[in-house]
Parts: sequence; C-alpha cells; structure tokens
Amino acid sequence: MPDAGVMVPLAVFFAVSLAVAYLVWRVVLAGGRLRREAQRQRTAVQIAHRADMAVSELAALVDDVRRRKIEPEVARQTLRASAETIRGFSEDICALGSGDSPPAFAVGLIGEIDRTKRAIELIEHGAEMLAEYAIERHGEGETAIKRGYLNLLHAREAIRVCGDQIAAMSDERADATTWRRPGR
Repeated sequence: MPDAGVMVPLAVFFAVSLAVAYLVWRVVLAGGRLRREAQRQRTAVQIAHRADMAVSELAALVDDVRRRKIEPEVARQTLRASAETIRGFSEDICALGSGDSPPAFAVGLIGEIDRTKRAIELIEHGAEMLAEYAIERHGEGETAIKRGYLNLLHAREAIRVCGDQIAAMSDERADATTWRRPGR
C-alpha cells in the first residue's frame, strides 16, 4: 500500500490540475464566443457598406429619373433589381443571428434597410404613375418619386450611421477604421 506521504501530494496535484484544466477550458470557450461575435460584427459592417454603396448608386439613378434625364419605364427594371438586392442584405443580416432573428447589434440596421425597401416601393409607385396613367396623375407620380428619393437619402445616411456604430462596437480597432463612406 502506498505511503500517505506520496498520496497526499498526488491528490493535491490532481485537484490543482483539474482546476487549471477547467479554467483553461472556460477561457477557450469565452474566447471562441468573443471571436464569433466579432466576426459577426465585421460581417454586419461589410453588409452595411455594401448596402450603402447600392443605395448610393440607386439614388443617382432616381435623381436622373427625378430630373427627367431618363424615362421612368427604363428605371423600373433597375428599381426592381435594387429591391431584390436590398432584400438580400436584410436576409444576410438575419442569417448572422440565431434562427430568423437578427443579432441585437444589427436590429437598427435591419430597420434602416426596411426603410430603404419602403422608399424603393414609393419610387416604383411614382414611376408607374408617370409611365402608365393619364397626364393628370403625373404630378402625383413626380411627388411620389421625390418623396421616395428623400426617404432613400435619409435611409442611406442612417445605414451609414448604423455601420459606424457596429464598427465602433467591434473589439478590433482596425475594423472600426476601415468603415469609410463613399466619396469621403
């Protein structure tokens, strides 16, 4: 039978090594969770940047329609494609969360993307009025396009702000400094 002088230090060593192993395991789990959260935030910032670029391009097109540089009928296909692109951004952000719900840090961004979708719908409505209805409805169509255009500009600015806020939350300062607004 082993001596008690040998068994006590072995038992203490075993207990301490179990405690250290448990602490290392908890640190690895917490680090993995933080790393995944940071990656989700970086992805949300990239989506916000892509949405900002898409809305900027769409705003230029709508401005041309508003100024009658291009016909509303020509712009309608682009508006439909833009609506699908914006819907895709919304789905991409929701995919970052658990289930169908977006992550908590991206709820504001989802709201602004939905605002963009509503602005596009209003612009499409105005373009339909200009393209299909009698001349009496042209004033209403122009008003709908102008209102939709302003809503689009406000949504674009709000998407930028949401992207800046998400980037600021990120632990890695390098990601927070890579968010740049187009033209600045």
